[in-house]
Amino acid sequence: ALGWFIRGLHFWGASAMVVVVGAHMLTTFLSGSYKYPREATWVTGVFLFLIVMLFGFTGYLLPWNQKAYWATVVGTNIAGETPFIGEYIVRFFRGGDQVGPQTLTRFYAMHVLILPATLLILISMHLFMVVRQGISAPPERHPEYDELDLETQRRMADEEYHRRKDAGESFYPYYLAKDVIAVVIAFALVAFLAWKFPAEIGEIANPGSTNFNPRPDWYFLFLFQALKYFPGSLEPIAAVVLPGLALLVLLAVPFFDKRMRQHPLDRPVALGLAISALVGVLALTVIGAKSPLLNPYVPELPTVSAGARLFHKLNCAYCHSVNGYGGTIGPDLMLDPLKHDKAWILAHLQQPGKVVERPGLRTAMTGLLPQESQDLYDYIEELQGGGPYSAAAPRLFYRRCGKCHTVAGHGGDKGPDLSGIGLTRSVSFIHRYIEDPKSIFAKTKMPAFKGKLSHLQVEDIARFLAHQRTPVATK
Repeated sequence: ALGWFIRGLHFWGASAMVVVVGAHMLTTFLSGSYKYPREATWVTGVFLFLIVMLFGFTGYLLPWNQKAYWATVVGTNIAGETPFIGEYIVRFFRGGDQVGPQTLTRFYAMHVLILPATLLILISMHLFMVVRQGISAPPERHPEYDELDLETQRRMADEEYHRRKDAGESFYPYYLAKDVIAVVIAFALVAFLAWKFPAEIGEIANPGSTNFNPRPDWYFLFLFQALKYFPGSLEPIAAVVLPGLALLVLLAVPFFDKRMRQHPLDRPVALGLAISALVGVLALTVIGAKSPLLNPYVPELPTVSAGARLFHKLNCAYCHSVNGYGGTIGPDLMLDPLKHDKAWILAHLQQPGKVVERPGLRTAMTGLLPQESQDLYDYIEELQGGGPYSAAAPRLFYRRCGKCHTVAGHGGDKGPDLSGIGLTRSVSFIHRYIEDPKSIFAKTKMPAFKGKLSHLQVEDIARFLAHQRTPVATK
């Protein structure tokens, strides 16, 4: 009963982990706590941050919905940009050439077995060194260090550390109590987010979908946006070179910045680099979040959306496919024309075993409410092109749109060939695009037909186009 809440905790907890670990690394850098004698502690911390990001990446696919599938396709494609070994990295993650069930198995194994074991080892090493070397004290300004050699600086820093440690409070119970309070507040915040904003299950993964907008979760958006500034053959720079250099810089920082001045105001170059990197990542994240969608979302009718959710909830894809993806026992609900009328289909949805006598016929739909059957029918009708169109629709299309667009080999070539548009666009999308194309693609040259055609005429043309299912060869 509380599965939705547990799922929400997991979803928001992942984001919280990225924020907390990232903030911890930033404060450690700004306070100079990576310096002697804590160089190895910093290095393990960098690898811990990488593990947290890998948790986010590998966990992304596990819901096996559209967002998870396509984000994983994009993510593995980015990894494939690695020079010389990119192809092997992709095959390692995917388990083949394409993202599929074998990819899901590998990601699950990494997410629940390999990464947790690695995390446990790194945390043990990290905590061991923290206990052995002590927690870094808040930095103070020491301009006199500039006049001293490195060994003297380190000796004076050790003396000051032990002096402040002896004068300070013990970890137990004072700082432990503060940690417990922080943990309770963090869990309460994550629980509130999970309750108020539950994680969406989403539509089941459909590799045949061509109108989904693949975007990673927010903590990978900066990389997603950076790729746009390095098109074509330059993509490896943003995908591999720059992140690789950033990782090497983080690992090398304590071995190059050896002087013991830790206060950020005494380290203007380091402070400037940290602020620049933070602003750059935040700016790319915001720009990526606000960037226009490649396939703008056009809301479907509520009954169509409800029917789609029921289709996936009842596992109708076990028997029926949609655009070639799914079972083969029943007809493809998108490509195969309906052979029965609405009344027959509604009766079949409610009592499939009585309408069609076939051994082994699944009866999962038995007991559906009338509205649920109607929702499923509306979804099927949407897959079929949104309903029938009139005999006048083709003539209306060729008269008003045929100068620019081609259907079934007839028409102009100024605009794209629409012979297969029904495979990728819904009738709702087509209707809105005809009426107001700039509301979907701001830079389109297509004129708006709202006011030039009636609402019924636009719907008629939209249904006609939604029935066009002939694949168009790309040039």
